[in-house]
Amino acid sequence: MLIAPSFQTYFHIDPNNKIQEAEINGNIVSVLQVGCLFGSLLATSTADALGRKYSIMTAAFVFTIGGIFQIIGYNLMILYLGRVISGLGVGALSMLVPIYVAEIAHQRHRGLLGGLWMFFIATGLASSYWSNYIVRILIDQHDNMLWRIPLIIQVVPSIMLLFGMAWLFETPRWLCAHNRSEEALQVLCKIRGSEDVKEEMEQIQSSLSVQAKNTSWKQVISVPHRKRLLLGISIQALQQMTGTNVINYFSPIIFKSIGLSSNEAELLATGVYGILKMIVVLIGFSSLIDRFGRRPLLIGGGVAMGMCMYAVSVCVALNPINKTPQGMDVSSISATAALGIVFMYSYAVFFALSWGPCPWLYCSEIYPMSTRAKSTSLTTAVNWIFNAVIGKVSPIMLATNTIGTYIFFGSWCIAASVFCFGFLPETKGKTLEEINSLF
Repeated sequence: MLIAPSFQTYFHIDPNNKIQEAEINGNIVSVLQVGCLFGSLLATSTADALGRKYSIMTAAFVFTIGGIFQIIGYNLMILYLGRVISGLGVGALSMLVPIYVAEIAHQRHRGLLGGLWMFFIATGLASSYWSNYIVRILIDQHDNMLWRIPLIIQVVPSIMLLFGMAWLFETPRWLCAHNRSEEALQVLCKIRGSEDVKEEMEQIQSSLSVQAKNTSWKQVISVPHRKRLLLGISIQALQQMTGTNVINYFSPIIFKSIGLSSNEAELLATGVYGILKMIVVLIGFSSLIDRFGRRPLLIGGGVAMGMCMYAVSVCVALNPINKTPQGMDVSSISATAALGIVFMYSYAVFFALSWGPCPWLYCSEIYPMSTRAKSTSLTTAVNWIFNAVIGKVSPIMLATNTIGTYIFFGSWCIAASVFCFGFLPETKGKTLEEINSLF
């Protein structure tokens, strides 16, 4: 959308002024992340007061309103406003959905269901990439519907979520915490089927009775909870510092720097990138997270991602497109450009198996019920803070020092692995109550 000629013309963006173009692109991306930051913090009160279910429905409604503002936006300010409003919904959902999944999932399937959430995020990304590509093929590049149609498409899932959640249950743990034990037992029986839920119900009630008083923000940052809060904040920040959203937001620009020059080729390569992430996430959450654990995947994945980023920097440095002013069509793509694309796709594979799903799953597991909403809200807010900063500065980094950008994020991937090796305990196969005893 950002590279569409009709979009640039409509919003008076000069494609020949690379710094101005990079700044506006950064603004369009980062204002949504600012909304996400506040949305993740505001969702704390609704998650505890209204419940997980109705908070998710509210967030979906807010996102839809923001999407409508973007669709009808007639200048950059209206577009920014719509992005901020949508960001409020996205930020709230990014905090609420992992909690909802963790609280309804059986301990044996928590990694599977947590990864399924990530799979649908990857599916959404892939859908957005391919919708942009298909619209680009079918609609003239100077037609404003070229960028409005993808904005229309984005509100469809939020409407589905809004009405779909009406048919789902509130989480048993939230119901117990609000003295609705009978209803909680009924929900447990429905979601566990024929299993005996008496022991699980007793665990939940026992855990809540111990944690009942630990509900204030002061308690969240107190010594008994500080270690796990810092762990959650750290891995959420490190997830963004791996550079994944630089690729998600600016992938056509990324692939252009590697060696593709036509808009269609850049969008096609981006679409393939999205499909690859979606497939690998499906493999990862269905077989790897609960089999190997969170910690080994985070450590190994970070090292592999770092090596891929370093390799991409070498390919960009050696690619003739970066040494001549003419550019290069996909039909004459160089060997170094092709290799760079392979390494970028390899990065996507390793991220989807490790730093994609694991930080969100880990942060939804490690906090006690009494502080889970507030702690997850804080860690999610940190993720969006780093997301916003990266969304703002990365197009400028790519425009001024492309090779250094890849080296920078590759080094953070290695640092993330070192951190996980030194500090993260494993949570695989444990109930939420058993995980609490680790800290």
